[in-house]
Amino acid sequence: MENLAQTQEISKSAKLETWLRALQIAQLLAIHPHGLGGVILRARSGPVRDRWLSYLNTVAQLGGMRLPLRKMPLGISDENLIGGIDLDQTLRTGKAVLRQGLLAQCDQQLLLMPMAERVEVGAVAKVVSALDNGFIAIERDGQSRRIESRFGVVALDEGIEDDEQPNEKIRQRTAFLLNLDILGWRDLPETDDDFLPDTQTLQYARENFSAVTVSEDSLNALVGVAEQLGVISIRALNLAMNTAKCLAAFDREDEVTSMHLQQAIALVLSPRATRLPQSAPPEEEEIPPEPESDEQPESEQDPLDQEPPPPPETPPPDPTEDQNRNEDEGEEQENNAENPQALEDEILEAAQAAIPADLLARLADLADLKTPKGMGGKTGAIKVGRIRGRPLGNIPGMPEGGKTLSIIDTLRAAVPWQAVRRAEMKAAGKTIPLGKILIRKEDFRIKRYQERTQTLTMFIVDASGSSAMHRLAEAKGAVELLLAECYVRRDQVAVMSFRGSVAELVLAPTRSLVKAKRALSGLPGGGGTPLSRAIDESFEVASASMRKGLTPALVFLTDGRANIAKDGSPGRPKAMEDAQQSARAASHYSFKSLWIDTSPQARDEGKAMAAMLGSMYLPLPNAGANEVSQAIMQGLKKA
Repeated sequence: MENLAQTQEISKSAKLETWLRALQIAQLLAIHPHGLGGVILRARSGPVRDRWLSYLNTVAQLGGMRLPLRKMPLGISDENLIGGIDLDQTLRTGKAVLRQGLLAQCDQQLLLMPMAERVEVGAVAKVVSALDNGFIAIERDGQSRRIESRFGVVALDEGIEDDEQPNEKIRQRTAFLLNLDILGWRDLPETDDDFLPDTQTLQYARENFSAVTVSEDSLNALVGVAEQLGVISIRALNLAMNTAKCLAAFDREDEVTSMHLQQAIALVLSPRATRLPQSAPPEEEEIPPEPESDEQPESEQDPLDQEPPPPPETPPPDPTEDQNRNEDEGEEQENNAENPQALEDEILEAAQAAIPADLLARLADLADLKTPKGMGGKTGAIKVGRIRGRPLGNIPGMPEGGKTLSIIDTLRAAVPWQAVRRAEMKAAGKTIPLGKILIRKEDFRIKRYQERTQTLTMFIVDASGSSAMHRLAEAKGAVELLLAECYVRRDQVAVMSFRGSVAELVLAPTRSLVKAKRALSGLPGGGGTPLSRAIDESFEVASASMRKGLTPALVFLTDGRANIAKDGSPGRPKAMEDAQQSARAASHYSFKSLWIDTSPQARDEGKAMAAMLGSMYLPLPNAGANEVSQAIMQGLKKA
């Protein structure tokens, strides 16, 4: 009981330390948001996240920010993000007037990015460009302008899975990686009022940040610690140094000290560590010097014949020598304190203590589970549409063939040229219409949308043989587990079973759990294995679903040992030959596919068949429904 209570107390202490570190990060962002880049906040929607954001907003206002957190809507258009022609003012004045976008409005403020893991690549590129340059360049509609935009980012990582993370380009440019998912409301102190800094301190830090100096020894120590932690990014080093300067300015110091370096490395570099620091080599034992002797070499004198020398006379101590010795020792200690290696070892120890215990394990897992760029955790393909989806900007073109005219963008394209066109009409002797906008063919803009197609995950289940019922039970359970994901992802599931001489679609593409259970309840089993029929029929269904706008993904649950030929005749050699031919023909479709080998031991037949199909091979002997469903989700992401 005593040990349990001690463990709980340690856990509470660690959580409180995490919260205090989060408050410190908020204070640093209020000092220099652009120099620190921002923070990746891993936290689900709830009271803990809301409280930290409220604290950040309060501290930022104390530091002089008027509207600290400017929210960036998901799917924001380029026009609203970086700015463009102000149509209303342009029509009133007769001259092209530019309006500021969200990034320009965030100058010296903080940009709040909800669901940062789902932000489109195009929007990320524009945010990253502003973070790097400190300005945004507007080059559109015949206008060119450069607007200062020096802001920090608060990216809310709300991904359900560990592999759903904000874009890596955002992560590289933000100083802090903060995880508040480990905290609950009861883990927080009653109030944060005691941790609010005074206004004068924050304003002093904001004004004097750039005046803080960094010694060469501190720079060398920082680089050495980063190398030990496996952090090779120059950006990370720069962010850590800026953090140390902010800490020094907050303490009203003119130079970064070792304490500031320790804190900065713990906040910036330790969460980015890719390896543990190498332990220091054991100190070599000093060999005491041999005592001096008046003995001569053996060649000159035998030591047995030598008489012991008289003891040397000890001179009286000289007080000046003691004084000199003390001064030398003081100088030696001072030199050790200024030694870059000693400084590096000191802050390395602090950095190692700040590394979470499971960080390296989680990094290894994420390396295996990370989805390809642009997938966003889904398997559905991305396509450009003309009717619905996320706005993808506009392009010049005529509104024909089902294309939608973007009226506002068309007007924006035409307005800057009104004076020129009226002058041309006047010179040509044509009547100039009053109060009307002159629009030409090249002004027309049509809308574009980005939409993700639904994914059809089709199970092709081997229902033959004595263990058929076991495999069918796995398939049923896996389908039911995946349907919950399908409801969120707006995807569909289908099931095809093959036995005897036929392959049958027992569950048409659906998202209905009730319909799936009804169709799967009475599946028969037993008979031969018509694998060639199953491959042909499944790829025909997949091709038909793709023509309907779905993105098919096939999952085979079989041992790969065919014994029924395509014409229905029994015999393993002929059946395997037909199955191989069907697999080679189906490989040209380039569909995502996963081959789950359900045999008690992995067989060469299944591995060879998966290779011919171009499928990802996964042996899962005696796996249950939960293991199968998890393997399918991860396998389809990698396939």
